[in-house]
Amino acid sequence: MTSIESMVYDTTLHNGLRVIVVSNMKAPVVNITVGYKVGSKDDNVKHKGFAHFFEHLMFDGSLNVGRGEFDSYCSKAGGQFNAYTSYDQTIYHSTFPAHQLELALWLESDRMLQFGVQQIGLDTQKKVVLEEMKQTVENQPYGKWRSIQASCAFSKECSYNWEILGLKEHIESATLDEVARFFSMYYRPNNACLVISGAVEPQKGIDLAHKYFGDIVSEKNPVMRHTFDRSMLLSTSETVTDQVPLVAIFSSYHFPGFLHEDALIGDVLASAAADGRSSRLYTSLVRDKQIASSVICFADQREHTSLLTFSATAADPSITENQLRSALEEEIYTLIDHPFDHHELMKARNAAATGIAHHMQTNSGLADLFCNQTMFWNNPKRAFTLLDKVSAITIEDVSKFSSSVLKEENKVGVSIIPS
Repeated sequence: MTSIESMVYDTTLHNGLRVIVVSNMKAPVVNITVGYKVGSKDDNVKHKGFAHFFEHLMFDGSLNVGRGEFDSYCSKAGGQFNAYTSYDQTIYHSTFPAHQLELALWLESDRMLQFGVQQIGLDTQKKVVLEEMKQTVENQPYGKWRSIQASCAFSKECSYNWEILGLKEHIESATLDEVARFFSMYYRPNNACLVISGAVEPQKGIDLAHKYFGDIVSEKNPVMRHTFDRSMLLSTSETVTDQVPLVAIFSSYHFPGFLHEDALIGDVLASAAADGRSSRLYTSLVRDKQIASSVICFADQREHTSLLTFSATAADPSITENQLRSALEEEIYTLIDHPFDHHELMKARNAAATGIAHHMQTNSGLADLFCNQTMFWNNPKRAFTLLDKVSAITIEDVSKFSSSVLKEENKVGVSIIPS
């Protein structure tokens, strides 16, 4: 057992809130992380983007904290905060000097206690999110590829059919009643995990969690979840024109969600295939054939199902969509017939392990891992097994994964070509 692992304390309050306290006295700071098990896959088909919208709304007022006051409280106390939304969860981080722990817990508990956003806050955050859509999707070169991929990969009945930001018209038309109902359904103690990490004694952390969160009532009706089955997976392709200078190709392959024991293999394969100038795809497509200016590969993991995405951008305007896709997919399928060697595997495993280790070096990184492992595996200490799981991946594991995943019937294709 590692020294950090021995300082992890796990309890559940009577209202269902899971509380993890990680005592780390190396620096006089504390991190408070609250994770809610709600992501874009939980959006209603008529409210696409609500989970991400809430990431913004939760900073615009709560029962006892007015508009703009959350930021003011944090900055005056020397604190920092951030948040993010994925397909499966929404995470709120804040870091404070250790003596401001109670302030941090009060701020988070007040947000969980009761929805406090007013109409002016709703209207303000609509503008913020709509501007984010413009900057990251509408006005961003190749920015539309993810939403196109989602519709090509998942049927309309599947809640992975839309991208995390959702639809512009659904955000524009959102009402206070609609967002308040979303809050009541998902922002409740029994759908959340609180992690207190840093310079705090374990019992004090647990006592303060009871003090600030213990009286918050959980809704009795069950949390609404969408159903998922593999019949919702599609394997289609689409080519779209956009104001871009070069052709970009995206070839994605369905593979199991992150709860599956083989999920980490996807990360290792992606790293081995395209990370760095010595990787297979870079060496072939960029350096040798000079048909691509860049290549990437990543495992986009989600709870129910995932996508392994390979992408290449053309080296110059003369390269056509068919030329680039043929070259990219030739290299992809070569991964089946010519498995990675020991050096390639070690490099990829080291990259994956470094990412995990980096997370475990900070209070916020640890808290993020613990939230994820608690909400989806019901075991925060599973985080300490991840390095061993990565180290145990073999050439045979990656080869078997490649053979089972890199198939035409699993493929989703997106091409962005100059208009």
